[in-house]
Amino acid sequence: MDLKQIQSLVTQNESHQLEFKKSTGLLRAVFETVCAFLNSDGGIVLIGVTNDGDIIGQELTDKIQQTISNEISKLEPPAKVIVNYVPLEKNNLFVIALQVKSGSHKPYVYEGRPFQREQTVTKRMSQQRYDQLIPHRLHNNFSWERTVATGYLVEDLDSNLLQSIVRKSVDVKRMPEDALQQDIPRLLDILELTTDGQLNNAAVVLFGKKMMPAYPQCQIQLARFKGLDRSEFLDIDLAYGNVFELLEKGMLFVRRHLPLAAKIEAGKLERVETPLIPFEAIREALLNAFCHRDYSIYGGSISLAIYDNRMEIFNHGGLPPGVSIEKIKAGFSQRRNPVIADVFYRSNLVEKWGRGIQKIISSCLAADDPEPEFFADEVEFKVTFQFPASLKPSVFIMDETENPYAHLTKKQQEIIKILSEDGALAARDILDKIKKPISQRTLRRELLALTRQGIVKAHGHTSLRIWSLTEDKKED
Repeated sequence: MDLKQIQSLVTQNESHQLEFKKSTGLLRAVFETVCAFLNSDGGIVLIGVTNDGDIIGQELTDKIQQTISNEISKLEPPAKVIVNYVPLEKNNLFVIALQVKSGSHKPYVYEGRPFQREQTVTKRMSQQRYDQLIPHRLHNNFSWERTVATGYLVEDLDSNLLQSIVRKSVDVKRMPEDALQQDIPRLLDILELTTDGQLNNAAVVLFGKKMMPAYPQCQIQLARFKGLDRSEFLDIDLAYGNVFELLEKGMLFVRRHLPLAAKIEAGKLERVETPLIPFEAIREALLNAFCHRDYSIYGGSISLAIYDNRMEIFNHGGLPPGVSIEKIKAGFSQRRNPVIADVFYRSNLVEKWGRGIQKIISSCLAADDPEPEFFADEVEFKVTFQFPASLKPSVFIMDETENPYAHLTKKQQEIIKILSEDGALAARDILDKIKKPISQRTLRRELLALTRQGIVKAHGHTSLRIWSLTEDKKED
């Protein structure tokens, strides 16, 4: 957009699709209108133009550009906003033009609130209108899966991956043996990965070899943060690919950052390694995200974030209307992407009847880990795994020949020292000997972590329970 186009727009006066704002001091109102345009027929907001249509411009700084970018990120679902900085002919001033098309994932919200456009006025959207638009968003996603993938040919798919999935499906008897004799086009038809004889979006999501620039939503964001918030990264990665590649990259990142507790079990020569959170539960949570996310959101993604005390896996899409956390915990399932879910089922990656959430919970409880927490709204679905012990840089396993307890927290090492010097003790006696007081709950958590690693063991039950080092640790 150039200055002549700006001048032409200004002569039209404000309308259902055009808004003037004097300066970026009114950014909240600007983006409420942008949100309203997304929920109606699209439109343009011009910043640096008065209500009377006078082009006065405004200064442009890096901070202003960054602030605009931050405000765009507050739109949910993510939306494409075209921003043009148009210089005036003097005074180093600019008109900032923000343009959006009518959104395909209505209703949109800005800072959690929906807005709509009526004539030249932006106002809060009514709850009734918001509820009417939600089913349309769900319908759009169902149709997206089977929409023709424009510009993609069979040669653009990973045929080796497709054939390996078919072989696995035959092995688990979820496809007939004669599927091994079929050519690629026939297999695509069997798996419903074609629409009117052409590849559909589901085929690309599952087996595509190249995602950018047409499928930017086929990505996974991976991060290990220092501490309990997002203020500092220890590791970060962003990967694009088909769902099988993204699943593998996600699990590799988890294995790189979650410590393993190693111990020798009676009657076995090899060490048994136990992750902080069961890998089975994490893999199931990722598979659930790939099955149920809203791929029609152009800027959406799967995200996995690891903090010192927890791990979060979340995806864009939220829950369909009428579905609640309580229902899915009870086994209810409404597949948002039935074609993708069916391929996962055939290859034995997921269960047919929506047991994913139940499997996540049961895996964690079987490992004596806290039950995962689930959150969902219209925008996202999130699973949070709370760690039984703090995950800090010192917890990663180091060379055990130098220090066999180097991978433990300082508090855990202190407990081991107390038990090695005083022998078996009750929990209250251990608490009395710890230099910096901790709660009984914290002590139980640390003792449980040490028990899981085979370093300490418990004798007796409830109030009579005492704790000691295991026999092999005493000999050390």
